[in-house]
Amino acid sequence: MTTPMISVVMPVYNAEKYVTEAIESILNQSYSDFEFIIIDDCSTDNSYDILQSYVSKDNRIRLFKNDMNNKLPKTLNFGISQAKGKYIARMDADDISLPERFAKQIEFMESHPEVGVCGTWIDVFSEESSQTTCIKYPAEHKLISVRLLFDENCIAHPSTFLRREIFFDFQLYYNLSLQGHAEDYELWVRLLEQGILFYNLPEVLLMYRKSDVQTMVVFKQQIDFSVQSIIKNNFERYFIKYIELSLINTYLKLRFTPKKELSFFQHLYYQYLIFRIKQVNLKFNLFDKKIFDDILDKESVGKLSRRYLENKYAAKFK
Repeated sequence: MTTPMISVVMPVYNAEKYVTEAIESILNQSYSDFEFIIIDDCSTDNSYDILQSYVSKDNRIRLFKNDMNNKLPKTLNFGISQAKGKYIARMDADDISLPERFAKQIEFMESHPEVGVCGTWIDVFSEESSQTTCIKYPAEHKLISVRLLFDENCIAHPSTFLRREIFFDFQLYYNLSLQGHAEDYELWVRLLEQGILFYNLPEVLLMYRKSDVQTMVVFKQQIDFSVQSIIKNNFERYFIKYIELSLINTYLKLRFTPKKELSFFQHLYYQYLIFRIKQVNLKFNLFDKKIFDDILDKESVGKLSRRYLENKYAAKFK
């Protein structure tokens, strides 16, 4: 068997309800030069039987089964260790990749060798509603990098297309301690430290399923805590030489506290800290001023007041 161009890595855990759709969406890609690495993480439902039924149907599928429930990061690391392709494509067992996803991502990556990670826009859907929500992530690395460091994860994990060499050359894998709670976000930040460039194709190429049993929903509190810890570490890493740690920690504590719980004086002090951090960034030219200011200004007095008035009058005229 010749070496495939793409290694698709898809962990599966108790996904019998949706995994058939996920598999079919990969097998029906217009670009067909791939191997499909599927790892069952010791499912307790009928998932593994469904996976086995596909092995004989398509020789691109390589099926593995964990002896115990290893959780997402360890399962992903194993899948990547088995990958032979030039690129690694992520896929989740409850999502749907659109038919042109691989063709468009590989065309972009082949023509942009400087980019290491390529995501896409996604449409979020659920069984409870016929409506979908399009999430349009920023395209360019300059915006993605600052957003990743100080704002939020703006790379849709199951849409990502990565160069295999990133994992093997830098020996960077998913952090096992996170147990599936923002493990992708934490990896993106470490890749930024190694100078890896990111890009999001400005097109919906993945349907992202939202459900009540989804990790993002079930473990929301743990994920939020992990995300906040990552952002805190980033602020400390990049600003500790220029501003006192106590001020950074106070800013972050106020930032992550619901604003309705802050006193009037805490609000004032929070605005002062926003100003201080923005001034440090400007003085030492650490990050793009407009991008960085936009992130910190999300909860400035002006933005908070505007959101309050918009919500107030929207409710009044309903």
